[in-house]
Amino acid sequence: MSTSAEQVSRLLAMVPYLQSHPGVPVSEVARAFSITPAQVHKDLKVLWMCGLPGGLPGDLIEIDMDAAAGQGTIHLSNADYLSRPMRFTVDEAMSLVVALRAVAEVATGETASSVKTALAKLEALTTEGAVDRVAIRVASGDAAVRSVLTDAIDRGIGVRLVYDGLARGRTTTPEVDPVRIDLRDGAAYLQAWSLERSDWRTYKLDRIVEARITQRPVADHGPAPEPIQGWFGKDAEHVVLELAPQARWITEYYPVSDVHESTTSREHLVATLPVGDPAWLVSLLLRLGRGARVVEPAGAARQAAEVAAEALALNEAFAAVVPAAQTRLAAESASPMTSGDQ
Repeated sequence: MSTSAEQVSRLLAMVPYLQSHPGVPVSEVARAFSITPAQVHKDLKVLWMCGLPGGLPGDLIEIDMDAAAGQGTIHLSNADYLSRPMRFTVDEAMSLVVALRAVAEVATGETASSVKTALAKLEALTTEGAVDRVAIRVASGDAAVRSVLTDAIDRGIGVRLVYDGLARGRTTTPEVDPVRIDLRDGAAYLQAWSLERSDWRTYKLDRIVEARITQRPVADHGPAPEPIQGWFGKDAEHVVLELAPQARWITEYYPVSDVHESTTSREHLVATLPVGDPAWLVSLLLRLGRGARVVEPAGAARQAAEVAAEALALNEAFAAVVPAAQTRLAAESASPMTSGDQ
């Protein structure tokens, strides 16, 4: 079943098509627009009532409905004002060009070739300089890294990454079989099979410091998982936080599925947030500090507490080292220079 928006878009293209193909069979129109013959008849009934303002007989599009129903052929007239398909406005063309440029950064194989062709055609039709007024920023990492990854995917060979994992807080060097690069929420992700983990893994491109081709052909690991449609997607975990007044701002800044007053304090709110990246939750909890308390699931705040404890330990160690170093430097600067120092 077509939505109203889909039908309007289709009808604007169907009228010039029918004008240039008088007597075209209903079945052929159905194939041309990827719809059923029944939908073609429904569209004709809508077109029959369309035309210029006024609604008088001479203003409406004329269709031989008897021929369409009996002979299965379509004859349309009195629609010269729609003799050509609708064209993109400058803003629409600009939006497409900007979006295609973002996809072109990470596309591989046939997709890359198709994007390049479409982009060249649109840029040639767009007003010179107009597209340059609009830009889109994609977190797609270093251009050299992207080049290595897209080349490896096209050639079907493995790569070794130098990866700064935010969740673990350390740099790793996994060897992977790259499959594809996905764009989600303005960021690019590498979908690859990890040889070390013997499982599929996702790597954020702007955290890949280096990628080296191994010349090892990739193995067949079966189909890669479908990309999540946004990290606030259906597969995201949900965390319930109790928010103090100084932390209530997150209910307006981040997507929340439920917000209500706390039963323990009228000044506090209880909010449910979808969380697709544990590292993001850790970062948020460290930022909020005493302003937030994890209600559920149990243990969701454990990693944030461990990171905070580690940071405090490092701070105490640094505080102990700095005075000693300052004392040593002061003593060295106060001691008289020997003749060998002159």
